[in-house]
Amino acid sequence: MSSFLRISLLSCLVLALLGGCAVWPWGNGNLAQTPPPPQTEAPTPNPAPEAQVTESALPPAPNPPPEGAQATPATPGAATPGITTPGIPAPPSAQAATTTYPPALASAPAKVAIFLPLSGPYAGLGQAMLNAAQLAVFDVGGKGFQLMPHDTAKGGPAAVARAARDAIDHGAKLIIGPVFAANVAAVKPVAEDAGVNMLALTTDASLAEPGLYVMGFAPTPQVNRVTDYANAQGLHNFAALVPDNAYGNLVGDAFSRAVARDGALMIGFERFDPGSGDLVTAIAALAGDRDHIDALFLPEGGAELGKVIAQLQRAGFAAGKIKLLGTGLWDMDDLGPDASFLAGGWYAGADPAARGRFVASYQKAYGKTPPRLVTLAYDATALAALLAKGGSNFSRAALTNPNGFAGVDGIFRLREDGTVQRGLAIDQVTPEGGRLLDPAPATFAGR
Repeated sequence: MSSFLRISLLSCLVLALLGGCAVWPWGNGNLAQTPPPPQTEAPTPNPAPEAQVTESALPPAPNPPPEGAQATPATPGAATPGITTPGIPAPPSAQAATTTYPPALASAPAKVAIFLPLSGPYAGLGQAMLNAAQLAVFDVGGKGFQLMPHDTAKGGPAAVARAARDAIDHGAKLIIGPVFAANVAAVKPVAEDAGVNMLALTTDASLAEPGLYVMGFAPTPQVNRVTDYANAQGLHNFAALVPDNAYGNLVGDAFSRAVARDGALMIGFERFDPGSGDLVTAIAALAGDRDHIDALFLPEGGAELGKVIAQLQRAGFAAGKIKLLGTGLWDMDDLGPDASFLAGGWYAGADPAARGRFVASYQKAYGKTPPRLVTLAYDATALAALLAKGGSNFSRAALTNPNGFAGVDGIFRLREDGTVQRGLAIDQVTPEGGRLLDPAPATFAGR
């Protein structure tokens, strides 16, 4: 990694304590500059939003990590993720990673285990997350910080639980991950029994509890932010078209509450079963009132969003006539053919320009565009590395610092109940991707 890239990463992506609790040479004395989020390898499908029910030649070598900071390779001799040569990320691998710990590393003072799908259908996502975590080690990791990767793709939740027990037996003082809810649930009792806290990379807020912090992007705060913003802009007559599934029920209920709380009017609220023929019926029920609707909530993404847009156009909904509102499912660099209809629409998320800087750095280091979710792994690892510098204090009190932290996706703080509060911006859809419309808060002061 060139010196320019390293300076760029340090200036844009390093996690810092907010509120003046830490002063960083690359920051402004109070808050690290807001960074951008990563993304994974394009061919790999993103996992279904759980709680939202939610690499070419060898890549350029980042600067060598600080003395003693390393990610332990899994299964010596195998082409598995990790640092196999000081400062050089190993090429991606779809091999299963049953981690073994070299005796020489067994006494490292700050050991953190990270659980990711490093083989199987989500290997691309898992490898990209590990890449991002390794960048965080290079950027923030101090002497003795050790990241220990584990593959969650083989053996099911029971095997993941055994791996967590093994990691703790080998000195892990904090667990990052897993990604999928079933694996998080399996690791939770193991970590609890050992008094080890977790930074889970899932969106399933139902798993949150003291000591288990859900780092994923919870949809309800996104809904509240975009609804409140729309109301503040003078849009008071709302309608919603939501999928009849767990995710749709969650965000649909949140939208209804937000509209009522803001004293606005719900003109129409329709649910549809994705994959069935009732989408046409649901849209027809809204079409009669389209001239009275200020804003239409469409919490969909991917192929299903394209189907909804096609039917809306057939029913007479014209692009630009009604303000369209979405969720984090719209938070993609390229919405493809759907972007023209959604252009001008609003959703709550991170600063797209900040994420763009992170993506550019990741691309330069690894030669790939990362998927959206990899920022979670960067921020969790950077937070762990930051706390390790303070004496490997991974206690609940340290993790739940009320001033919060500044990460790739903006400011965030872990709450005592295990949920995460984020400072969200309002982004506007453009053909080129999201554009910052209303900035996220820079501090949690007064919140």
